[in-house]
Amino acid sequence: MLLEKVRTLDLSKYPEASVQKSLFTNAAYHQLPIAAWRLPYQEKQHVIIDLSGKVKQIPLELEALSPGFIVSPFLPESQPQQASYIHADLYYSTNDVVLRRKERTLPLSAQAEALLESIEASLAKPGALDKSPFTSPLPQAMHTSTRKDLFLRLVGQAVEAIEAGDFQKVVPSRKKIVQLPEGFDIVETFRKLCQAYPAAFISAFYIPGAGIWIGASPETLVSTYPQQETKIFRTVALAGTQVRKAKANLKDTAWRQKEIEEQAMVCRYIINCFKKIRLREFEEIGPKTVSAGDLLHLRTDYLVDMKATNFPELASVMLGLLHPTSAVCGMPKEPALSFLQQWEGYDREYFSGFLGPVNMETDELHIFVNLRCMQWLGDHAALYSGAGVTIDSDPIREWKETEAKMNTLLKVIL
Repeated sequence: MLLEKVRTLDLSKYPEASVQKSLFTNAAYHQLPIAAWRLPYQEKQHVIIDLSGKVKQIPLELEALSPGFIVSPFLPESQPQQASYIHADLYYSTNDVVLRRKERTLPLSAQAEALLESIEASLAKPGALDKSPFTSPLPQAMHTSTRKDLFLRLVGQAVEAIEAGDFQKVVPSRKKIVQLPEGFDIVETFRKLCQAYPAAFISAFYIPGAGIWIGASPETLVSTYPQQETKIFRTVALAGTQVRKAKANLKDTAWRQKEIEEQAMVCRYIINCFKKIRLREFEEIGPKTVSAGDLLHLRTDYLVDMKATNFPELASVMLGLLHPTSAVCGMPKEPALSFLQQWEGYDREYFSGFLGPVNMETDELHIFVNLRCMQWLGDHAALYSGAGVTIDSDPIREWKETEAKMNTLLKVIL
């Protein structure tokens, strides 16, 4: 039944969770990149495996890419207009219940044949999956939580810099190390997140040498999809945060001036990117209050008819202009980024980078900011979150906001 012969591997007789666990476990044993995701408001979960064993660095020319999953850190160390790409050599979805070749026509390597045999064997004998093969790229001792006093001081420094006219907004972040419960399971956590947060982009990816990350992001960076006789480009301005009160009606939500202005800055940032490419034909919808788990945000959607504007490469161009957005960096970008690099005190790695499936479906890509995420560190995990600081910010409020954002994952993993 190997794919070399029939191009599909029937997995319909096995539970979805067992199949996903088998794919993740065996990919890790064979040191193969793997990504899983579920799009907002959809039920279907996807998994792809790159049989090459290597993650390629590709230019941000999304329209020309073969099916796969793009991943970028907050700040690439070299060649900022490139990102890592996990090719969809093997593809599984919970709707199809088969493992199939995706696009590629090359014969399977010996390593790939061994992978498929291992998947079949592990499904036939579930106990073989109990021991996790994943390794953290850095020992837990290399990671430390951001001290509260240092974060409060950082927010205070940011407000002083804003008052001095250095920038209008900056988004300092922090890291929190938590001990994971005994028996923590990556696939189980992924599936729990899918159930807990239907409006979020749920993702998990493993890259040899970079480890595994899991997240539930509320923020679209760029997206394209067919609509009737045309193709739509979409991006969003998402900013401003407050905890949602039980049974509260979204329409009755009141926002402070600080959050309103913070979100307006992100809107201006997006519009300025449109101006740079002389794009004037766009639809602006919002701002409106949206829910992301137990949190509320202000969101404005921007839509562009790509056919009417004759701009087929718009997603690639806008991705290069937008990232890192003012929602995760600041505004203006350059001085805000310089402030973070000088004072934040740690490497964000993939937190506040971007990720998502590209060309898995015809004329579609869905790339999100990697927020509400954690990095797996064996028996511990590193959680990350940031807060938008403006001239009206209060350090204690910003600390509480980062705590609330981290609770998105903590409620599921602990």
